[in-house]
This record gives sequence, C-alpha cells and structure tokens, in this order.
Amino acid sequence: MNNMVRIAGVVFMAFLLTGCQSAEKDEADTDVKQVDETAKEEDKATERMDTESNEAKTNDEAAPYETVNVTPDYFIETDNYDTGREFLTMFTIKRDDGKDQSREERLAASLMENDPSEQKILESYTKLTVEGPNLKVDFQEDGNLLSATSAQHSMFYDSLLGISHLYGIEEITFVNPEGEENITVAERKVDAPIVVADERGRSQGYYTLYDKEGKQTWFIPASELDERAGGKQMSFKETIEMMKTVDRKDAFYSSAITEGLEVVEASLEDGLAIVHYTMDEEEVSASDRIVFENAMQLSVLDFDATQLQMVNETKRQNKTFSFGKK
Repeated sequence: MNNMVRIAGVVFMAFLLTGCQSAEKDEADTDVKQVDETAKEEDKATERMDTESNEAKTNDEAAPYETVNVTPDYFIETDNYDTGREFLTMFTIKRDDGKDQSREERLAASLMENDPSEQKILESYTKLTVEGPNLKVDFQEDGNLLSATSAQHSMFYDSLLGISHLYGIEEITFVNPEGEENITVAERKVDAPIVVADERGRSQGYYTLYDKEGKQTWFIPASELDERAGGKQMSFKETIEMMKTVDRKDAFYSSAITEGLEVVEASLEDGLAIVHYTMDEEEVSASDRIVFENAMQLSVLDFDATQLQMVNETKRQNKTFSFGKK
C-alpha cells in the first residue's frame, strides 16, 4: 500500500513539473513573439523613414533649375566721381530687350552717349567703325573743336578706353580729316594706334558707389582704388574673393557682395564664367541681387568672357548673361 502511495506521489510530481515547464515555455514563447513583433514594427517604421528620406533627397536632387537667358544686347554707361583730389570714372552695364543692335552699333552708342567732353567730341565730329578687336575713329573736323581742359582730357580718355575695353576692343586708331593717323584730340597728340591694354589693363574687380540724386549704383574699378592687392594681376577667382570686402575704414565705396550673399564657387574657362552663390532671402533685396549681377558682368568682361552663368543655389536658378562675339 505504501508503495502505491509513493508511486502515485512520484507520478503527481512528474505531471506537476511537466506542467510548470510547459507554462514557462509558453511564457517564453510569448515574450519572444512579442519581441519579434516589436522588432518587426520598428523595422517597418525605420524602412518607412528611410524611404521617405530617400524620396525627399531624390526629389530635391531631381528638382530642375530654372533657366533664364538674358538678352545679349548690353550697353555701358559712365560717369565721374570727384574725390577732391581727382576724378574717377565709374561704370555700369545695362541690357535692353527692345533694341536689336550689332556690337558695333552698341559700342558707338555707348561711346557717344557717355562722352564727357563739353562739346561732345565723339558724337559731333567723328564716325566710328569696328573691325574685330579694332576701333577706328574718323574725325570730320580738326583744331580747336577737339580741344579740352586738363580735367576733361583725363575723363575723355578714361571713358573712351574703359568702354572700349569692356567691348573687347584692343586697339583704337585716330584718323584726321585727310585720312592720316596724326591728330590732336583733347590735348593729346595721337599718331599711332592706341593699345588699350597698355593704357588701361584689367580693372581687378569693381566696388559700388550709390548716387542718391540719380538713384543709381555705379561701379568703380578696384585698380583705381587702394583695394588693388598691390597692383598684382589676379585670377578671376581671386578677384571675386577680393571684392567681398572693403579694407579702407573711411571708404566712400562699398562691396557689391552684400551681407546675405555668399559666393560658393567661381570659375572661368574657355570664355565661360560660372559663379555659384547662395542668398539669405530675408537680407538680400532684388536691388542687391541686380547690383551683384552687374558687378559680376563687368568683372568677367575684364577677363574676355563671352558668357556668364550666375547659379543661384538658394532659388535653384541658372541665369545666363551672354556678351556676343568679341
């Protein structure tokens, strides 16, 4: 009898242990299943986030840049600024969609309309013709009609040479009414072609001066100021870098690259200049941007560029300025 009781007790304990182990196993399986399900949900959420991130990145990368082609018909204007010691010739560039003129016509118009001499020598007494990089000035009159004061002498040649340079002119020939290369104009005797590079050279960048009365921004060549890096010739990239700041504390001029504008990259190769930049749209006005673009146009013309691409990385816009055949 006792043996039967012991056997029954052993059997009962075996069943009890088996039941506990089974319950523990069920609990463990449930925990593992819950962990697996949680991991799966986390994986799915991560995949969704990665997918959304990749799609956003792809869409951003694929977003096209707006392409803007500006009319190639540009005109150069000049004016003078009196520093109290000397007169500085200032420049600006304008483009006109309404005029369909050749480079020769635009150069002639720019020279004649901006002649600083009192009697408007170029407009009144000359005929201008262009052959490639050469400008020929045929004078119809001679003598006192072509005279000028010492101040006008300087302004006349600064304007003539500066505008010609910005149109890619390399030589200027003066011819008297008899067809000879021998004439005195604005107190200077000219009996041989004027080589523009010998007289002027590169401007090495431009700084701005705002005319409150005329409500217009003008550009002064850095080579005429103290911002010319010791007079050394700089690359296009170095020129743009220098134009970012004004060293003189008492300067009457400013940088064309205002606060909020940042040049990311500037390059020039085979006549194509490319400027990548960003802008803070809260700080930079439409006028600031136009001034910046005009300064870049004048600067690349100093390097004989035939085209300038202004790539606005903020607005995703590629604005192309062509300068016609040089």
